[in-house]
Amino acid sequence: MKTTAKGIDIERNVEIATEGLTMESYNMLDNRVTNKENALIICNYINSIRSEVNLSDNYRQDIIMLLSRFSIYFDNAILFKEITRGNILSYLDSKRKTQEADCLHRWIGTYNTYRMHLMRFFKWLYSPDIPPDNRPKPSIIQNIAQLKRKEKSIYKPTDLWIEEDDALFLKYCPNPRDKCYHAMARDSAARPIELLKLRIRDLVFRFTPDKKQYAEVLLNGKTGTRSIPLIDSIPYVKDWILHHPQSGNPNSIFLCGFGRSLNRMLQVTSLNTIYRNYKENYFPALLENPNVPPEDKQKIRELLKKKWNPYVRRHSSLTQLSTILKEHTLRQFAGWSPRSQMAERYLHYFGSESSNGILEARGLITKDNQLSTILRPKECPNCSESNKPDSRFCTKCRMVLTYDAYSETLEKEQAKDQQLDTMNQKYNELHSQIQVLSKNLFESGVLTKD
Repeated sequence: MKTTAKGIDIERNVEIATEGLTMESYNMLDNRVTNKENALIICNYINSIRSEVNLSDNYRQDIIMLLSRFSIYFDNAILFKEITRGNILSYLDSKRKTQEADCLHRWIGTYNTYRMHLMRFFKWLYSPDIPPDNRPKPSIIQNIAQLKRKEKSIYKPTDLWIEEDDALFLKYCPNPRDKCYHAMARDSAARPIELLKLRIRDLVFRFTPDKKQYAEVLLNGKTGTRSIPLIDSIPYVKDWILHHPQSGNPNSIFLCGFGRSLNRMLQVTSLNTIYRNYKENYFPALLENPNVPPEDKQKIRELLKKKWNPYVRRHSSLTQLSTILKEHTLRQFAGWSPRSQMAERYLHYFGSESSNGILEARGLITKDNQLSTILRPKECPNCSESNKPDSRFCTKCRMVLTYDAYSETLEKEQAKDQQLDTMNQKYNELHSQIQVLSKNLFESGVLTKD
């Protein structure tokens, strides 16, 4: 049993603080924060703010990881109460990057996030018994300004995925669960954690009066719950349900892990690892695959230049929708509060409106602000089932959906007919040979009618 200098059971406190979180959080606090006084303070801080706000698991884990890294940065040698202003500035400065290393200044977002958490933590540390809104700033964190950056987004237009990119990913991705997440992320523009928290019961399939199928899904995000439709991702959702290890259990996590993580919610960090593996290993290997057409290989090379992470899925989808939906509708769909400034990151983000206007005026392109149909499900004319865009046969009734499939079906039928004709011909030839042989045997006296 690990204890502090005062004999307090630190392991029990760590278990309580990290209950329901990943083992990474537990190990970070229990093993890597070797300064047990600091570890206990982190546990006490978590328990305190739990009673002050509705603390989500994701936010709780972020706090634990951040404060643990803060202690580790100083080799666990400095007690939190002994931290100086210089220590805090030194730690924040460690998040800075040069213009060459980070031309979009993504580091500023990291810097501001750490600054915010450290501000809240040290206000609590020095005034734990004062209500949160009234806690004064201790001198060590006063006048540490939040940094501003000119860029509205950490993503460049060339980082964002277009629907042709998604179609390429879905064509070659081997995992039905990952295909499902990828398609749902485009369809819903949801935050990664909102999709990862879904259970099977949260998806409700419905039909329009003219028998078109869609699904309603209830998302639970930062601003509460919201119901959104799933349309283009329906075939991938159904395909994953067929492969789901616990598809008969409505309470099961929908996008669950495998093996020891069965029926456990995937973490966003795990999702990042999955996409990183696709970018660094799986898709580059396709470039050496002789079965992949040259035109697809070129598309894969271009796609590998883009960002591959869960959050770029949301940015890509919302940027596309910002040219279609009115702002108040976009806010509701994205789960933004009425006062949120997030819409500014997506409205006209591509910055190509003026260029497109000139091209339209010159007649080089036509005005088209409709969503692409490249990911639109292929509806079966026989049973109205939604199928993947590249489906050749209906997954439900096996109806032919493409001309190629129709031609292939005809060829198979013709091959069967030809095979049957060949068998009949051989049978007739064999029957004739048997009759001739029997006649010869009777005539030679070898066989008799008796």
